[in-house]
Amino acid sequence: MNRTQQRISKVLGRLTSLAIEDEAEAGMIAEALDVMLDDLHGNDFFGTEGQSDPRGDFRDGEWSMGCVQGIDECSNDDEEE
Repeated sequence: MNRTQQRISKVLGRLTSLAIEDEAEAGMIAEALDVMLDDLHGNDFFGTEGQSDPRGDFRDGEWSMGCVQGIDECSNDDEEE
C-alpha cells in the first residue's frame, strides 16, 4: 500500500469511529460523503452507469447515504437517515 492509500485508510477509519461514537457527527459525515460521491458519480468515476458506486449499483436504483443498497429498501421518495 502506498502513502496515499495509507492516508485514505487512516482518515476513513477515523471518520468511521466518529460516526459510530456520535449520531449527529454521523449525519454530518453522511451529508459530506453524499456530496463527494455524487460529484464522483457525475464524472463516471464509478462506471458509466454508476455500477460501482459504494452506495449501491445505480443500474438497480437511485442510491444515496440515506438509502444504501443492501441496508435500506426505499423508493426515490422515501429516504431514511
